Formats: sequence, C-alpha cells, structure tokens
Amino acid sequence: MLGGVAVLDLGGRVFESFKKQGLDFLRNAGATEEQLRVAEKEINRRVQEQPDPKVALIGFTGVGKSSTINALFNAGQEISDVRACTQEAYAVRGEVNEYIGSQGRVIVYDMPGLGEDLHADQRHLRTYEAVLPRVDVAVWTFHAGDRAMTPMQQALLTLQDRIGPQFSEKLMFAVNKADAIAPGEKAWVESMKVPSREQQVNIVEFEQYILEKVRQVLPRWNGHIVTYSARQKYRLEPLMTAMVETVGVQRRWILEQRADVADYLDGMNPAVVEFIRSQGENLGERGSRPWRQERS
Repeated sequence: MLGGVAVLDLGGRVFESFKKQGLDFLRNAGATEEQLRVAEKEINRRVQEQPDPKVALIGFTGVGKSSTINALFNAGQEISDVRACTQEAYAVRGEVNEYIGSQGRVIVYDMPGLGEDLHADQRHLRTYEAVLPRVDVAVWTFHAGDRAMTPMQQALLTLQDRIGPQFSEKLMFAVNKADAIAPGEKAWVESMKVPSREQQVNIVEFEQYILEKVRQVLPRWNGHIVTYSARQKYRLEPLMTAMVETVGVQRRWILEQRADVADYLDGMNPAVVEFIRSQGENLGERGSRPWRQERS
C-alpha cells in the first residue's frame, strides 16, 4: 500500500527510484493503468504537501554562504529567485530567505557568526535557540584555518542545554575555501583543482582540530566535518551527502531531491577531464547520488 507512512519513511533513497519500485510492485500485482496513474498522482500530491527543506548556515559574513547555496542547489549558477520569508524571519528575529533552485525551494536561515561582541553573541544565541529546532540541518561554517573556537564551544554548550540532544543530532561542520588553506592559494593545484600535498595534510589536521574542540563540549557528537571550496567546486558532493545524512531519516529524501550540486569537472582542462574519466574505478565511484543522475 502506498499510504502516508510508506511515502514518508524513505530515508535517504532516491525518490524517483522509490516511486518506480512502488509502481512496478502495483503493476506486477495486477493494477490497471488507470490505478497506476491514480497512485502516481497520490504520491506526487503527498510529496508536494511536504514542507520545504530548511537549512541553517551559521558563520560570519564572507565565509561564502551564498556561493555555497548556489553550488549545492543550482549547479553553481547564481540563484536569481531569492525571496525574503518575512513572516518566518519575524518569528525568529533573523534573516530567512527562500531560494528557488533548479530542483525547487529551499529555506535558508542565515545565522550570524559569534565572537565579535559579548552582547551581540547573547542576542545571536537567542536567535539560534529559536531557529535551530525548526531546521532539518544546521551547518556551522568556518573559514579554512580559522582557529577561534572558544565562542563556538560556549555556544554549543548553551544550545545543547537549552534545546536538548536533538540539537547535536542535526549539527554538522563545514570548512569553506579549501583552496586558501595554508600555505595559501598559490599552493593549490589549479590544473587538477585539488589541494597540494601540504594543503591536504593541513586540511586533515584542521578537521581533527575541529573534532577535538567539539568533543570537548559535546563528547558524544559523531557527525560530519567537511572541508570544501564552493568557488573551486571541490568536495561539494561529500558536503551535500553529509548534509543529507545529518537530516532526520524521514526527511532526508526531501533535501536530496532539491539538490543540484555543481560538477567538480566543469571548467577543468578537457584533457584532464578525459584522463579522470578514463581512470573510472581507480578514482572511485561517481554518479551514485541523485544529483548526478539525469533529470527527467
């Protein structure tokens, strides 16, 4: 039966794949074409009734939040249709925008970073407390190499106390501008759009540093930390995958369905692209996520 529970309890499956499996099951069970049309219409209706995915991005201005949204939900192109959610913003006293990417709407709460001023931090924490229970995933963003972790640690303790364990369950960390990590952009291997060996070592070290600082205050946290570059389209798929996996199991498919991740190979030297494609299995599986499958 394609009832409410079955439609909602999709976990991280690709929605189109699930729908096809369900319709094939009904077809094999003897359903008529008219019954199949009705079933498909009902599935689509239930999908449309689901609330849009809500994402909180926490971080200072300049960390690349807008470019990250473009890279994850509009294949790297600037999203021209951005609308202020004034009623939602009034309720939480913060900036809330509705981004309409290539695959549909995503609600983004733009949360200010901490550490500029004590009174401002207290005000921001009240905003966090109002916003974070509403969202599907909270992405705490950093600049590559930013080691000012004390405000973040204090906020994690406060929010865990005020919101409860569900706060840490929807929390992940993202480090933008991987191409700028020490020793700097000149070390970035532009021809392959990857960090140099020294940068790779520093990325691993910085992610471990973040993990240690988080677990000092949230010892049971076991979420994702992803270093990426929105500008270079580097590691956007691991970032999107981490976001999907952080969302509660019954809502993952909605975020997954709205994703349209910029392709890392776009803009790369064609000879390099051909080499990468020729390597195939040697470079790992590619194309298994829904945003890498052809859209109908």
